Amino acid sequence: MPNKRVSLHGPDHPDFILDDYPLYNLNRTSATYIDQMSSRLKDFNMDQPSWRVLMLLGDKNPSSVGELSRRSVTKISTITRILMRMEKEDLVSRAPFAGDNRVIEVFITDKGKSLLKELRILADDVYSQAFDGISDQDVITFTNILMRLRQNLS
Repeated sequence: MPNKRVSLHGPDHPDFILDDYPLYNLNRTSATYIDQMSSRLKDFNMDQPSWRVLMLLGDKNPSSVGELSRRSVTKISTITRILMRMEKEDLVSRAPFAGDNRVIEVFITDKGKSLLKELRILADDVYSQAFDGISDQDVITFTNILMRLRQNLS
């Protein structure tokens, strides 16, 4: 239920109220979304990090390991382990970039594309649940604010 009070003060202010703090609520919402997705992904023997990689490759295929790391906000060493596991499951393949052998490109396989198609339906259900009762204009405003926050923090 929407809270009419929103803390316009940072944590060091005497009037600070944690439950009304936008960044606290952003973190809680993100965690709730991840929990929802994780529980639904289990039916496909998929975890959140692998889902994120499939979504990124669905958006831009191929992508370099470095680009996947940056866009997924995941350390290179972690993304490499995720990719190794996904490669064993035949969801992705990796190959040196033709112009620079130091760069490894990641490709989504046909099996990965097929799974991604199913998972997008699942994700659409979570999206619909999350934005139920929220106008298109509010979704646009919310997305623009999130992008601005990320830009401000970069």
